[in-house]
Amino acid sequence: MSNKDTYNLYSNERNNGYGVNQIRGGQDQLKRKIAATTESTAKKPRTDKLYEIVPGVTFPTAETMGIDTPMDPDFSRLPKGFKLGKLAREKFAGIVKADLYDQYEIQFYCSLFEHFSYNPIYLFDQDIWIPAHVHAYTEVIKFRTPPYVLLQQALSANHFHT
Repeated sequence: MSNKDTYNLYSNERNNGYGVNQIRGGQDQLKRKIAATTESTAKKPRTDKLYEIVPGVTFPTAETMGIDTPMDPDFSRLPKGFKLGKLAREKFAGIVKADLYDQYEIQFYCSLFEHFSYNPIYLFDQDIWIPAHVHAYTEVIKFRTPPYVLLQQALSANHFHT
């Protein structure tokens, strides 16, 4: 028995009696599906500004930031390669006002300052808004303080210790 006979025998068993050479009307090669020639209907990106969609979301004010006079950044005072990003003039003024030099403290301050400039903290019991600079600087001081000192402060403020 030749290879061709073996192949036809195998093909006949697999194709319920129809050999590969016996099937007519099919194509010799598989064709891939191709993309339609019409233009794609991709969604357009939203060009709406956030303040147009959500009322009340605006650019931070001097009151919410706690910085009255923004300063042009002096990159020789900042860590090498540091980028201020949004609100750069206000962030730099806050860094100078808080007298920060450490890279990690500056990074921590900048991220908190930017967040709380757009989302200020409101103290309901005192009915006041906390400026972003005040909150960010307070958190940097907590970051700078050793943990055992924070523990001592918490215990001294707690009236239930013995």
